[in-house]
Amino acid sequence: MSGGDLVLVERHGAVTRLAMNDPDRRNAMSPALRDALLAAVEAALADRHCRALVLTGSGRSFCAGGDLDSLPDHDPATTRARLERSHRLVRLLAAGPKPVVAAVNGYAFGAGLSLAAACDLVLAGAGASFGAVFGKVGLMADMGLLWSLPRRIGLAETKRLLFASAVVPAEEAVSLGLADRLLDDGELEAGALALAASFAEGPPLALAATKAALARGPASLDAMLGIELDQQTLLFSSEDFLEGRAAFKARRQPAFSGR
Repeated sequence: MSGGDLVLVERHGAVTRLAMNDPDRRNAMSPALRDALLAAVEAALADRHCRALVLTGSGRSFCAGGDLDSLPDHDPATTRARLERSHRLVRLLAAGPKPVVAAVNGYAFGAGLSLAAACDLVLAGAGASFGAVFGKVGLMADMGLLWSLPRRIGLAETKRLLFASAVVPAEEAVSLGLADRLLDDGELEAGALALAASFAEGPPLALAATKAALARGPASLDAMLGIELDQQTLLFSSEDFLEGRAAFKARRQPAFSGR
């Protein structure tokens, strides 16, 4: 085992396993965790011995969402820079040259859902749940989810989940196409590694070209990320974000004002 404290890196033959490792905080996506994960993904993609990746979370969660305490407010420049850094990670997962399998254990909420959806295949443990919960804190979906989620489950279901800030259990996630396979929790790790190993046996250049082509899609990733960058920057400076964050921390229903 190697890697920084916030991301554990393991080599399994031609497969590199990356585990977000802040279990006491349910692997909440702090800037430090994001930067550690970005560095680990970049290193794996640059490693000629690595042919496929598995992304998972240590402990009982995949990633429970963004770290609310670290999110800026009334600071568009900082917000934009933070989102641009996150977009680098999304692009590598969605359009990078190597297949990525998400092994979702426990919560994949908010940013965690975005990370999973950006991967090529999503395996869900029986105890997993997927939360499109951005609206609960007065924000739109980010980290590419407005691009990846419709491609997985269609526009109508995407709207339903995002408008309702829905939480979806593992079995329903598979039926929707949000996850691709349901496994017993005890089989998740081995299943993800086996699937990634099967991808690692394929032709790397062809797989890279296929990923790049599929990532373009009817609407490009960059086009959707550009919209997200403009709109989310404004939303981070809204009163509704401040109210939503306060309500979340107080475990009460937010009272949004539309300002």
